[in-house]
Amino acid sequence: MAQGAASGEAQLLQATEAFRLDARIGPPGTLHLHWVIAPHYYLYRGRIHVQPEDAATHLGRLNLPDGLKEHDPFLGDVEIYHGALDAGVPYAGATTSLRVAVTFQGCHEVDPKICYPPTTQTFSMPLGGAEAGAISLPDHGSAQDRLAPDELRSRQKTGGASIANGAAVVAAPPSGSSMSNLPLALLLAFAGGLVLNLMPCVLPVLAIKAIGLLESVESRARARRHALAYTAGVLASFLTIGLCILGVRNAGHALGWGTQLQQPLLVAVLACVLFVLGLNLSGVVRLGMGLGTTGSGLASRPGLAGDFFTGVLAVVIASPCTAPFMGTALAYAFVAPDVAALPVFLMLGLGLALPFLLIGFVPGLAGWLPRPGRWMETLKQLLAFPMYLSAVWLVWVLAHQRGGDAAGLVLISMVLLAMALWWFERSSSGRGGAFKRGLALVPLLLATAPVALITRLPGQGTATLSQSTAIPYDPARLAQLRARHVPVFVNMSADWCVTCKANEYTVLDTAAFRSLLRSTGTVYMQGDWTHEDAAISAFLAKHDSPGVPLYVVFPRDGSPGRKLPTVLTAGLLQRSLTSAAR
Repeated sequence: MAQGAASGEAQLLQATEAFRLDARIGPPGTLHLHWVIAPHYYLYRGRIHVQPEDAATHLGRLNLPDGLKEHDPFLGDVEIYHGALDAGVPYAGATTSLRVAVTFQGCHEVDPKICYPPTTQTFSMPLGGAEAGAISLPDHGSAQDRLAPDELRSRQKTGGASIANGAAVVAAPPSGSSMSNLPLALLLAFAGGLVLNLMPCVLPVLAIKAIGLLESVESRARARRHALAYTAGVLASFLTIGLCILGVRNAGHALGWGTQLQQPLLVAVLACVLFVLGLNLSGVVRLGMGLGTTGSGLASRPGLAGDFFTGVLAVVIASPCTAPFMGTALAYAFVAPDVAALPVFLMLGLGLALPFLLIGFVPGLAGWLPRPGRWMETLKQLLAFPMYLSAVWLVWVLAHQRGGDAAGLVLISMVLLAMALWWFERSSSGRGGAFKRGLALVPLLLATAPVALITRLPGQGTATLSQSTAIPYDPARLAQLRARHVPVFVNMSADWCVTCKANEYTVLDTAAFRSLLRSTGTVYMQGDWTHEDAAISAFLAKHDSPGVPLYVVFPRDGSPGRKLPTVLTAGLLQRSLTSAAR
Protein backbone atom coordinates (compact mmCIF):
# COMPACT_ATOMS: atom_id res chain seq x y z
CA MET A 1 0.00 0.00 0.00
CA ALA A 2 2.86 2.40 0.87
CA GLN A 3 4.52 1.64 -2.44
CA GLY A 4 1.28 2.27 -4.31
CA ALA A 5 0.90 5.56 -2.55
CA ALA A 6 4.38 6.59 -3.49
CA SER A 7 3.91 5.70 -7.14
CA GLY A 8 0.69 7.71 -7.25
CA GLU A 9 2.11 10.68 -5.33
CA ALA A 10 1.78 13.03 -8.27
CA GLN A 11 -1.94 12.28 -8.52
CA LEU A 12 -2.71 13.06 -4.90
CA LEU A 13 -3.69 16.48 -3.58
CA GLN A 14 -2.66 18.23 -0.42
CA ALA A 15 -5.38 17.94 2.23
CA THR A 16 -6.37 21.61 1.94
CA GLU A 17 -6.75 21.13 -1.83
CA ALA A 18 -8.66 17.87 -1.60
CA PHE A 19 -10.98 19.37 1.04
CA ARG A 20 -11.19 23.10 0.36
CA LEU A 21 -12.73 24.78 3.38
CA ASP A 22 -14.22 28.27 3.60
CA ALA A 23 -15.71 29.80 6.74
CA ARG A 24 -17.84 32.91 7.03
CA ILE A 25 -20.42 34.53 9.25
CA GLY A 26 -23.86 33.62 7.91
CA PRO A 27 -26.83 35.05 9.79
CA PRO A 28 -25.37 36.84 12.85
CA GLY A 29 -24.81 34.31 15.59
CA THR A 30 -24.03 31.49 13.14
CA LEU A 31 -20.72 30.34 11.69
CA HIS A 32 -21.13 28.82 8.22
CA LEU A 33 -18.59 26.20 7.01
CA HIS A 34 -18.41 25.06 3.40
CA TRP A 35 -16.19 22.29 2.04
CA VAL A 36 -15.60 21.62 -1.65
CA ILE A 37 -14.48 17.99 -1.82
CA ALA A 38 -12.46 16.97 -4.87
CA PRO A 39 -13.62 14.00 -6.99
CA HIS A 40 -12.63 10.61 -5.53
CA TYR A 41 -12.15 12.07 -2.05
CA TYR A 42 -14.47 11.98 0.95
CA LEU A 43 -14.73 13.43 4.46
CA TYR A 44 -15.69 11.57 7.65
CA ARG A 45 -18.71 13.04 9.42
CA GLY A 46 -17.52 11.93 12.85
CA ARG A 47 -14.07 13.48 12.40
CA ILE A 48 -15.24 17.09 12.00
CA HIS A 49 -14.77 19.29 15.07
CA VAL A 50 -14.84 23.04 15.73
CA GLN A 51 -13.19 24.67 18.74
CA PRO A 52 -13.03 28.35 19.80
CA GLU A 53 -9.58 29.93 19.89
CA ASP A 54 -10.38 32.35 22.73
CA ALA A 55 -11.93 31.73 26.13
CA ALA A 56 -14.70 34.33 25.71
CA THR A 57 -16.28 32.56 22.73
CA HIS A 58 -18.77 29.75 23.22
CA LEU A 59 -19.78 27.47 20.38
CA GLY A 60 -23.02 25.53 20.15
CA ARG A 61 -23.69 22.15 18.59
CA LEU A 62 -22.17 21.55 15.17
CA ASN A 63 -25.05 21.05 12.72
CA LEU A 64 -24.11 18.56 10.02
CA PRO A 65 -26.40 16.94 7.43
CA ASP A 66 -26.71 13.17 7.25
CA GLY A 67 -23.93 11.60 5.22
CA LEU A 68 -23.66 8.48 3.11
CA LYS A 69 -23.53 5.46 5.43
CA GLU A 70 -20.56 3.15 4.87
CA HIS A 71 -18.69 0.41 6.76
CA ASP A 72 -15.03 1.27 7.33
CA PRO A 73 -12.75 -1.73 8.10
CA PHE A 74 -10.94 0.33 10.75
CA LEU A 75 -13.60 2.72 12.08
CA GLY A 76 -16.69 0.53 11.72
CA ASP A 77 -19.98 2.13 10.63
CA VAL A 78 -19.34 5.71 9.47
CA GLU A 79 -20.97 8.49 7.48
CA ILE A 80 -19.04 10.21 4.72
CA TYR A 81 -19.48 13.17 2.38
CA HIS A 82 -18.67 13.55 -1.30
CA GLY A 83 -18.72 16.63 -3.50
CA ALA A 84 -19.58 19.38 -1.05
CA LEU A 85 -20.58 19.86 2.56
CA ASP A 86 -22.25 22.70 4.44
CA ALA A 87 -22.33 22.94 8.22
CA GLY A 88 -23.44 25.53 10.76
CA VAL A 89 -22.26 26.35 14.27
CA PRO A 90 -24.04 28.84 16.57
CA TYR A 91 -21.69 31.03 18.59
CA ALA A 92 -21.91 33.53 21.45
CA GLY A 93 -19.56 35.69 23.46
CA ALA A 94 -17.42 36.93 20.57
CA THR A 95 -17.32 40.71 20.26
CA THR A 96 -15.04 42.15 17.58
CA SER A 97 -13.93 38.92 15.91
CA LEU A 98 -14.60 35.20 15.88
CA ARG A 99 -11.55 32.92 15.89
CA VAL A 100 -12.09 29.17 15.56
CA ALA A 101 -10.09 26.05 14.75
CA VAL A 102 -11.76 23.54 12.43
CA THR A 103 -10.45 19.96 12.38
CA PHE A 104 -11.45 17.41 9.75
CA GLN A 105 -10.25 14.16 8.25
CA GLY A 106 -10.81 12.48 4.91
CA CYS A 107 -9.53 9.90 2.46
CA HIS A 108 -8.78 9.20 -1.21
CA GLU A 109 -11.05 6.32 -2.24
CA VAL A 110 -9.41 5.07 -5.47
CA ASP A 111 -5.88 3.80 -6.02
CA PRO A 112 -3.72 4.84 -4.36
CA LYS A 113 -6.19 4.50 -1.46
CA ILE A 114 -4.87 6.61 1.40
CA CYS A 115 -6.27 8.57 4.31
CA TYR A 116 -5.00 11.89 5.60
CA PRO A 117 -4.23 12.59 9.24
CA PRO A 118 -6.60 15.04 10.96
CA THR A 119 -6.18 18.50 9.42
CA THR A 120 -6.74 21.72 11.36
CA GLN A 121 -7.36 25.15 9.87
CA THR A 122 -7.76 28.30 11.96
CA PHE A 123 -10.11 31.07 10.81
CA SER A 124 -10.36 34.62 12.07
CA MET A 125 -13.52 36.52 11.12
CA PRO A 126 -14.19 40.17 11.99
CA LEU A 127 -17.75 40.60 13.22
CA GLY A 128 -20.21 43.14 11.89
CA GLY A 129 -21.42 44.18 8.46
CA ALA A 130 -18.90 44.44 5.68
CA GLU A 131 -16.09 42.72 7.58
CA ALA A 132 -17.89 39.38 7.83
CA GLY A 133 -15.37 37.57 5.65
CA ALA A 134 -12.97 34.85 6.73
CA ILE A 135 -9.21 34.46 6.62
CA SER A 136 -7.67 31.05 7.08
CA LEU A 137 -4.46 31.40 9.10
CA PRO A 138 -1.62 28.92 8.87
CA ASP A 139 -1.70 26.45 11.72
CA HIS A 140 1.64 24.84 12.42
CA GLY A 141 -0.05 21.99 14.21
CA SER A 142 -1.93 20.93 11.07
CA ALA A 143 -1.26 17.49 9.63
CA GLN A 144 -0.96 17.43 5.87
CA ASP A 145 1.12 14.37 5.09
CA ARG A 146 -0.56 11.43 3.35
CA LEU A 147 -0.65 8.00 4.95
CA ALA A 148 -2.19 4.65 4.15
CA PRO A 149 -5.11 3.67 6.41
CA ASP A 150 -3.24 1.12 8.53
CA GLU A 151 -0.23 3.41 8.99
CA LEU A 152 -2.54 6.31 9.81
CA ARG A 153 -4.25 4.41 12.64
CA SER A 154 -0.83 3.58 14.06
CA ARG A 155 0.37 7.19 13.85
CA GLN A 156 -2.82 8.36 15.59
CA LYS A 157 -2.17 6.01 18.50
CA THR A 158 1.52 6.88 18.82
CA GLY A 159 1.10 10.61 18.35
CA GLY A 160 3.16 10.78 15.15
CA ALA A 161 4.49 14.12 13.90
CA SER A 162 2.65 16.16 11.30
CA ILE A 163 3.74 18.51 8.50
CA ALA A 164 2.87 22.17 8.83
CA ASN A 165 0.84 23.93 6.16
CA GLY A 166 1.69 27.53 5.43
CA ALA A 167 -0.96 28.20 2.79
CA ALA A 168 -3.47 30.99 3.40
CA VAL A 169 -6.98 31.03 1.93
CA VAL A 170 -9.12 34.16 1.76
CA ALA A 171 -12.88 33.69 1.44
CA ALA A 172 -15.06 36.36 -0.11
CA PRO A 173 -17.56 38.09 2.17
CA PRO A 174 -21.14 36.84 1.90
CA SER A 175 -23.17 38.54 -0.76
CA GLY A 176 -25.15 41.54 0.48
CA SER A 177 -23.12 42.00 3.66
CA SER A 178 -21.60 45.33 2.67
CA MET A 179 -23.34 48.59 3.48
CA SER A 180 -22.26 49.81 0.04
CA ASN A 181 -24.86 47.47 -1.45
CA LEU A 182 -27.69 49.09 0.52
CA PRO A 183 -28.82 51.57 -2.20
CA LEU A 184 -29.16 48.77 -4.75
CA ALA A 185 -31.00 46.58 -2.23
CA LEU A 186 -33.42 49.42 -1.47
CA LEU A 187 -34.08 49.98 -5.17
CA LEU A 188 -34.72 46.28 -5.76
CA ALA A 189 -36.95 46.11 -2.68
CA PHE A 190 -39.03 49.03 -3.92
CA ALA A 191 -39.38 47.45 -7.38
CA GLY A 192 -40.24 44.08 -5.85
CA GLY A 193 -42.94 45.59 -3.64
CA LEU A 194 -44.41 47.40 -6.62
CA VAL A 195 -44.55 44.22 -8.73
CA LEU A 196 -46.07 42.41 -5.74
CA ASN A 197 -49.31 44.27 -6.49
CA LEU A 198 -49.65 42.17 -9.66
CA MET A 199 -49.12 38.78 -7.99
CA PRO A 200 -52.22 36.56 -7.84
CA CYS A 201 -51.92 36.02 -4.09
CA VAL A 202 -52.27 39.75 -3.42
CA LEU A 203 -54.95 40.76 -5.94
CA PRO A 204 -57.94 39.46 -3.90
CA VAL A 205 -57.06 41.68 -0.94
CA LEU A 206 -56.36 44.69 -3.15
CA ALA A 207 -59.93 44.34 -4.41
CA ILE A 208 -61.13 45.56 -1.01
CA LYS A 209 -58.92 48.63 -1.23
CA ALA A 210 -60.01 49.34 -4.81
CA ILE A 211 -63.64 49.50 -3.73
CA GLY A 212 -62.77 51.93 -0.94
CA LEU A 213 -60.89 54.21 -3.32
CA LEU A 214 -63.73 54.24 -5.82
CA GLU A 215 -66.17 55.20 -3.09
CA SER A 216 -63.93 58.05 -1.88
CA VAL A 217 -62.89 59.44 -5.27
CA GLU A 218 -65.18 62.48 -4.96
CA SER A 219 -63.49 63.61 -1.72
CA ARG A 220 -59.77 64.33 -2.12
CA ALA A 221 -59.20 64.61 1.64
CA ARG A 222 -60.96 61.31 2.24
CA ALA A 223 -58.96 59.60 -0.52
CA ARG A 224 -55.70 60.80 1.03
CA ARG A 225 -56.72 59.51 4.45
CA HIS A 226 -57.62 56.13 2.93
CA ALA A 227 -54.23 55.92 1.19
CA LEU A 228 -52.23 56.97 4.26
CA ALA A 229 -54.03 54.56 6.60
CA TYR A 230 -53.56 51.69 4.16
CA THR A 231 -49.86 52.57 3.77
CA ALA A 232 -49.46 52.73 7.54
CA GLY A 233 -50.87 49.21 7.82
CA VAL A 234 -48.52 47.91 5.12
CA LEU A 235 -45.43 49.58 6.59
CA ALA A 236 -46.26 48.53 10.15
CA SER A 237 -46.66 44.93 9.01
CA PHE A 238 -43.39 44.89 7.07
CA LEU A 239 -41.62 46.51 10.02
CA THR A 240 -43.03 43.86 12.36
CA ILE A 241 -41.92 41.07 10.02
CA GLY A 242 -38.46 42.62 9.78
CA LEU A 243 -38.09 42.95 13.55
CA CYS A 244 -39.22 39.35 14.08
CA ILE A 245 -36.77 38.06 11.46
CA LEU A 246 -33.89 40.05 12.96
CA GLY A 247 -34.77 38.87 16.46
CA VAL A 248 -34.84 35.23 15.42
CA ARG A 249 -31.69 35.68 13.30
CA ASN A 250 -29.74 37.34 16.11
CA ALA A 251 -30.70 34.46 18.39
CA GLY A 252 -28.87 32.15 15.99
CA HIS A 253 -31.85 30.60 14.22
CA ALA A 254 -32.93 30.54 10.60
CA LEU A 255 -36.12 32.06 9.22
CA GLY A 256 -37.33 32.42 5.67
CA TRP A 257 -39.79 34.53 3.73
CA GLY A 258 -43.27 33.00 3.87
CA THR A 259 -42.40 30.41 6.52
CA GLN A 260 -45.38 31.44 8.65
CA LEU A 261 -47.51 29.44 6.22
CA GLN A 262 -45.66 26.34 7.36
CA GLN A 263 -47.87 26.61 10.46
CA PRO A 264 -51.21 24.81 9.85
CA LEU A 265 -53.04 26.86 12.50
CA LEU A 266 -52.22 30.13 10.74
CA VAL A 267 -53.22 28.67 7.37
CA ALA A 268 -56.59 27.64 8.80
CA VAL A 269 -57.20 31.05 10.38
CA LEU A 270 -56.32 32.86 7.13
CA ALA A 271 -58.67 30.61 5.17
CA CYS A 272 -61.51 31.55 7.54
CA VAL A 273 -60.64 35.27 7.33
CA LEU A 274 -60.75 35.26 3.53
CA PHE A 275 -64.01 33.31 3.54
CA VAL A 276 -65.64 35.87 5.85
CA LEU A 277 -64.34 38.75 3.74
CA GLY A 278 -65.84 37.05 0.69
CA LEU A 279 -69.20 36.82 2.42
CA ASN A 280 -68.97 40.53 3.17
CA LEU A 281 -68.18 41.47 -0.43
CA SER A 282 -71.01 39.23 -1.65
CA GLY A 283 -73.44 41.16 0.53
CA VAL A 284 -74.41 38.06 2.52
CA VAL A 285 -73.32 39.86 5.70
CA ARG A 286 -72.50 43.49 6.45
CA LEU A 287 -69.41 43.64 8.58
CA GLY A 288 -68.47 46.88 10.27
CA MET A 289 -71.75 47.25 12.14
CA GLY A 290 -70.75 45.15 15.11
CA LEU A 291 -68.84 41.97 14.51
CA GLY A 292 -66.66 43.92 12.09
CA THR A 293 -64.92 45.57 15.02
CA THR A 294 -63.05 42.38 15.85
CA GLY A 295 -61.24 39.49 14.28
CA SER A 296 -61.67 38.84 10.61
CA GLY A 297 -63.93 41.84 10.13
CA LEU A 298 -61.16 44.34 10.82
CA ALA A 299 -60.19 44.64 7.16
CA SER A 300 -63.80 45.40 6.23
CA ARG A 301 -64.44 48.14 8.79
CA PRO A 302 -65.34 51.52 7.42
CA GLY A 303 -62.93 54.38 8.07
CA LEU A 304 -59.22 54.50 8.83
CA ALA A 305 -59.15 51.33 10.97
CA GLY A 306 -60.50 49.29 8.08
CA ASP A 307 -57.90 50.79 5.72
CA PHE A 308 -55.10 50.06 8.17
CA PHE A 309 -56.07 46.42 8.63
CA THR A 310 -56.56 45.99 4.89
CA GLY A 311 -52.86 46.91 4.61
CA VAL A 312 -52.00 44.36 7.30
CA LEU A 313 -53.98 41.65 5.53
CA ALA A 314 -52.37 42.51 2.18
CA VAL A 315 -48.91 41.89 3.64
CA VAL A 316 -49.94 38.62 5.30
CA ILE A 317 -51.42 37.29 2.08
CA ALA A 318 -48.47 38.59 0.03
CA SER A 319 -45.89 36.70 2.08
CA PRO A 320 -46.09 33.42 0.09
CA CYS A 321 -45.18 35.37 -3.07
CA THR A 322 -41.70 36.28 -4.21
CA ALA A 323 -41.93 38.86 -6.97
CA PRO A 324 -39.14 39.65 -9.45
CA PHE A 325 -36.40 41.84 -7.89
CA MET A 326 -37.66 40.89 -4.45
CA GLY A 327 -35.47 37.82 -3.90
CA THR A 328 -32.16 39.69 -4.15
CA ALA A 329 -33.37 42.42 -1.80
CA LEU A 330 -34.60 39.92 0.79
CA ALA A 331 -31.39 37.90 0.53
CA TYR A 332 -29.51 41.09 1.39
CA ALA A 333 -31.85 41.89 4.30
CA PHE A 334 -31.55 38.41 5.79
CA VAL A 335 -27.76 38.73 6.24
CA ALA A 336 -27.24 42.52 6.46
CA PRO A 337 -26.68 44.41 9.74
CA ASP A 338 -29.88 45.39 11.52
CA VAL A 339 -29.51 49.08 10.63
CA ALA A 340 -29.44 48.16 6.92
CA ALA A 341 -31.99 45.34 6.97
CA LEU A 342 -34.97 47.26 8.35
CA PRO A 343 -35.00 49.91 5.57
CA VAL A 344 -35.19 47.10 3.02
CA PHE A 345 -38.39 45.76 4.60
CA LEU A 346 -39.86 49.26 4.77
CA MET A 347 -39.00 49.88 1.12
CA LEU A 348 -40.83 46.66 0.18
CA GLY A 349 -43.89 48.04 1.96
CA LEU A 350 -43.58 51.39 0.23
CA GLY A 351 -43.51 49.67 -3.15
CA LEU A 352 -46.61 47.64 -2.30
CA ALA A 353 -48.52 50.72 -1.11
CA LEU A 354 -47.36 53.08 -3.88
CA PRO A 355 -50.32 52.66 -6.32
CA PHE A 356 -52.84 53.70 -3.66
CA LEU A 357 -50.62 56.54 -2.45
CA LEU A 358 -50.41 57.91 -5.99
CA ILE A 359 -54.15 57.69 -6.52
CA GLY A 360 -54.78 59.37 -3.15
CA PHE A 361 -52.35 62.25 -3.66
CA VAL A 362 -52.24 62.82 -7.44
CA PRO A 363 -55.60 64.26 -8.55
CA GLY A 364 -54.87 63.57 -12.21
CA LEU A 365 -54.56 59.83 -11.59
CA ALA A 366 -57.71 59.78 -9.47
CA GLY A 367 -59.53 61.40 -12.40
CA TRP A 368 -58.95 58.26 -14.46
CA LEU A 369 -61.07 56.23 -12.04
CA PRO A 370 -64.73 55.75 -12.96
CA ARG A 371 -67.36 57.63 -11.01
CA PRO A 372 -69.18 55.81 -8.20
CA GLY A 373 -72.54 54.36 -9.07
CA ARG A 374 -74.82 51.36 -8.69
CA TRP A 375 -72.43 49.34 -10.86
CA MET A 376 -70.02 49.28 -7.91
CA GLU A 377 -72.25 46.94 -5.93
CA THR A 378 -72.10 44.42 -8.78
CA LEU A 379 -68.31 44.83 -8.99
CA LYS A 380 -67.99 44.34 -5.24
CA GLN A 381 -69.95 41.09 -5.43
CA LEU A 382 -67.82 39.86 -8.34
CA LEU A 383 -64.64 40.61 -6.38
CA ALA A 384 -65.83 38.23 -3.67
CA PHE A 385 -65.03 35.23 -5.84
CA PRO A 386 -61.23 35.74 -5.79
CA MET A 387 -61.60 35.76 -2.00
CA TYR A 388 -63.37 32.41 -2.08
CA LEU A 389 -60.73 30.99 -4.43
CA SER A 390 -57.97 32.17 -2.09
CA ALA A 391 -59.73 30.45 0.80
CA VAL A 392 -60.00 27.25 -1.28
CA TRP A 393 -56.28 27.47 -2.05
CA LEU A 394 -55.43 27.73 1.66
CA VAL A 395 -57.66 24.74 2.45
CA TRP A 396 -55.78 22.81 -0.25
CA VAL A 397 -52.45 23.79 1.38
CA LEU A 398 -53.80 22.68 4.75
CA ALA A 399 -54.81 19.31 3.29
CA HIS A 400 -51.22 18.78 2.16
CA GLN A 401 -49.95 19.72 5.62
CA ARG A 402 -52.36 17.80 7.82
CA GLY A 403 -54.46 15.66 5.48
CA GLY A 404 -58.13 15.47 4.58
CA ASP A 405 -59.26 15.61 8.21
CA ALA A 406 -57.75 19.07 8.57
CA ALA A 407 -59.53 20.27 5.43
CA GLY A 408 -62.83 18.94 6.80
CA LEU A 409 -62.30 20.66 10.16
CA VAL A 410 -61.61 24.07 8.64
CA LEU A 411 -64.69 23.72 6.41
CA ILE A 412 -66.77 23.04 9.53
CA SER A 413 -65.35 26.23 11.06
CA MET A 414 -66.35 28.17 7.95
CA VAL A 415 -69.92 26.87 8.17
CA LEU A 416 -70.13 27.85 11.84
CA LEU A 417 -68.74 31.31 11.04
CA ALA A 418 -71.35 31.74 8.32
CA MET A 419 -74.07 30.69 10.78
CA ALA A 420 -72.82 33.19 13.39
CA LEU A 421 -72.75 36.04 10.88
CA TRP A 422 -76.15 35.11 9.42
CA TRP A 423 -77.77 35.07 12.86
CA PHE A 424 -76.12 38.34 13.82
CA GLU A 425 -77.49 40.04 10.70
CA ARG A 426 -80.94 38.50 11.17
CA SER A 427 -81.19 39.61 14.83
CA SER A 428 -79.99 43.18 14.22
CA SER A 429 -83.57 44.43 13.89
CA GLY A 430 -86.63 43.81 15.99
CA ARG A 431 -87.18 43.39 19.70
CA GLY A 432 -84.62 41.79 21.99
CA GLY A 433 -81.88 42.72 19.56
CA ALA A 434 -79.01 42.72 22.06
CA PHE A 435 -79.92 39.30 23.46
CA LYS A 436 -80.49 37.81 20.02
CA ARG A 437 -77.22 39.18 18.70
CA GLY A 438 -75.45 37.73 21.73
CA LEU A 439 -76.60 34.26 20.69
CA ALA A 440 -74.35 34.62 17.63
CA LEU A 441 -71.40 34.11 19.98
CA VAL A 442 -72.38 30.45 20.39
CA PRO A 443 -71.57 29.30 16.82
CA LEU A 444 -68.71 31.84 16.73
CA LEU A 445 -67.05 30.17 19.73
CA LEU A 446 -67.83 26.71 18.37
CA ALA A 447 -66.02 27.67 15.17
CA THR A 448 -62.73 27.94 17.08
CA ALA A 449 -62.82 24.31 18.23
CA PRO A 450 -62.27 22.59 14.82
CA VAL A 451 -59.42 25.00 14.03
CA ALA A 452 -57.76 24.21 17.37
CA LEU A 453 -58.06 20.46 16.68
CA ILE A 454 -56.02 20.86 13.49
CA THR A 455 -52.84 21.37 15.53
CA ARG A 456 -53.24 17.87 16.99
CA LEU A 457 -53.34 16.10 13.65
CA PRO A 458 -50.15 14.39 12.47
CA GLY A 459 -48.18 15.89 9.60
CA GLN A 460 -48.40 14.39 6.13
CA GLY A 461 -44.64 14.38 5.48
CA THR A 462 -43.25 15.41 2.15
CA ALA A 463 -45.75 16.44 -0.48
CA THR A 464 -46.13 14.49 -3.69
CA LEU A 465 -43.46 15.40 -6.20
CA SER A 466 -44.65 17.53 -9.07
CA GLN A 467 -43.80 14.86 -11.62
CA SER A 468 -42.45 11.33 -11.84
CA THR A 469 -39.07 12.48 -13.18
CA ALA A 470 -38.23 14.30 -9.92
CA ILE A 471 -36.44 12.68 -6.99
CA PRO A 472 -36.64 14.04 -3.42
CA TYR A 473 -33.92 16.48 -2.44
CA ASP A 474 -31.21 14.87 -0.36
CA PRO A 475 -27.89 16.61 0.41
CA ALA A 476 -25.90 13.36 0.39
CA ARG A 477 -27.45 12.25 -2.91
CA LEU A 478 -26.69 15.64 -4.45
CA ALA A 479 -23.07 15.38 -3.31
CA GLN A 480 -22.81 11.90 -4.84
CA LEU A 481 -24.20 13.07 -8.17
CA ARG A 482 -21.84 16.02 -8.25
CA ALA A 483 -18.89 13.76 -7.45
CA ARG A 484 -19.86 11.60 -10.46
CA HIS A 485 -20.06 14.74 -12.66
CA VAL A 486 -23.79 14.45 -13.28
CA PRO A 487 -25.63 17.73 -14.00
CA VAL A 488 -28.40 18.39 -11.46
CA PHE A 489 -31.36 20.78 -11.45
CA VAL A 490 -32.69 21.51 -7.94
CA ASN A 491 -36.17 22.95 -7.42
CA MET A 492 -37.07 24.16 -3.92
CA SER A 493 -40.80 24.84 -3.64
CA ALA A 494 -43.78 24.68 -1.29
CA ASP A 495 -47.50 24.08 -1.67
CA TRP A 496 -48.26 27.56 -0.31
CA CYS A 497 -45.93 29.25 -2.82
CA VAL A 498 -48.05 30.59 -5.68
CA THR A 499 -45.03 31.41 -7.85
CA CYS A 500 -43.73 27.86 -7.38
CA LYS A 501 -46.99 26.31 -8.53
CA ALA A 502 -47.27 28.65 -11.51
CA ASN A 503 -43.77 27.64 -12.65
CA GLU A 504 -44.55 23.96 -12.17
CA TYR A 505 -47.80 24.02 -14.14
CA THR A 506 -46.48 26.15 -17.01
CA VAL A 507 -42.88 24.92 -17.37
CA LEU A 508 -41.79 22.04 -15.15
CA ASP A 509 -44.79 19.70 -15.48
CA THR A 510 -44.53 19.53 -19.26
CA ALA A 511 -43.40 16.98 -21.81
CA ALA A 512 -40.88 19.50 -23.18
CA PHE A 513 -39.13 19.77 -19.81
CA ARG A 514 -39.01 15.98 -19.39
CA SER A 515 -37.53 15.67 -22.87
CA LEU A 516 -34.94 18.31 -21.96
CA LEU A 517 -33.91 16.34 -18.87
CA ARG A 518 -33.42 13.19 -20.96
CA SER A 519 -31.46 14.90 -23.73
CA THR A 520 -29.08 16.64 -21.31
CA GLY A 521 -28.76 13.76 -18.84
CA THR A 522 -29.81 16.06 -16.01
CA VAL A 523 -31.12 14.73 -12.70
CA TYR A 524 -34.12 16.67 -11.37
CA MET A 525 -34.29 17.04 -7.56
CA GLN A 526 -37.24 18.66 -5.81
CA GLY A 527 -37.40 19.82 -2.21
CA ASP A 528 -40.71 20.48 -0.43
CA TRP A 529 -40.63 23.36 2.08
CA THR A 530 -44.36 23.20 2.84
CA HIS A 531 -43.28 21.89 6.24
CA GLU A 532 -40.24 22.93 8.23
CA ASP A 533 -37.14 21.15 6.90
CA ALA A 534 -33.65 21.87 8.25
CA ALA A 535 -31.86 20.48 5.18
CA ILE A 536 -33.84 22.69 2.79
CA SER A 537 -33.39 25.72 5.07
CA ALA A 538 -29.63 25.11 4.97
CA PHE A 539 -29.70 24.88 1.16
CA LEU A 540 -31.62 28.15 0.93
CA ALA A 541 -29.17 29.86 3.28
CA LYS A 542 -26.18 28.58 1.30
CA HIS A 543 -27.55 30.13 -1.87
CA ASP A 544 -28.57 33.40 -0.16
CA SER A 545 -32.26 32.82 -0.81
CA PRO A 546 -34.80 34.17 1.71
CA GLY A 547 -37.45 31.66 0.64
CA VAL A 548 -38.95 29.71 -2.21
CA PRO A 549 -38.97 29.31 -5.12
CA LEU A 550 -35.26 28.64 -5.54
CA TYR A 551 -33.90 27.02 -8.70
CA VAL A 552 -30.23 26.01 -8.91
CA VAL A 553 -28.45 24.31 -11.81
CA PHE A 554 -25.29 22.34 -10.94
CA PRO A 555 -23.07 21.87 -14.03
CA ARG A 556 -21.39 18.63 -15.02
CA ASP A 557 -17.88 20.12 -14.65
CA GLY A 558 -18.25 20.53 -10.88
CA SER A 559 -18.35 24.33 -10.89
CA PRO A 560 -20.61 26.05 -8.31
CA GLY A 561 -24.37 25.94 -8.81
CA ARG A 562 -26.03 28.77 -10.72
CA LYS A 563 -29.26 30.33 -9.44
CA LEU A 564 -32.07 30.92 -11.91
CA PRO A 565 -34.71 33.67 -11.71
CA THR A 566 -37.85 33.03 -9.64
CA VAL A 567 -40.04 33.15 -12.76
CA LEU A 568 -39.07 30.37 -15.19
CA THR A 569 -39.48 30.11 -18.94
CA ALA A 570 -38.92 27.14 -21.23
CA GLY A 571 -36.21 29.03 -23.13
CA LEU A 572 -34.34 29.91 -19.94
CA LEU A 573 -34.30 26.28 -18.81
CA GLN A 574 -33.25 25.09 -22.28
CA ARG A 575 -30.20 27.37 -22.25
CA SER A 576 -29.28 26.69 -18.62
CA LEU A 577 -29.49 22.88 -18.71
CA THR A 578 -27.80 22.62 -22.09
CA SER A 579 -24.90 24.73 -20.84
CA ALA A 580 -24.64 22.72 -17.60
CA ALA A 581 -24.47 19.42 -19.51
CA ARG A 582 -21.40 20.42 -21.56
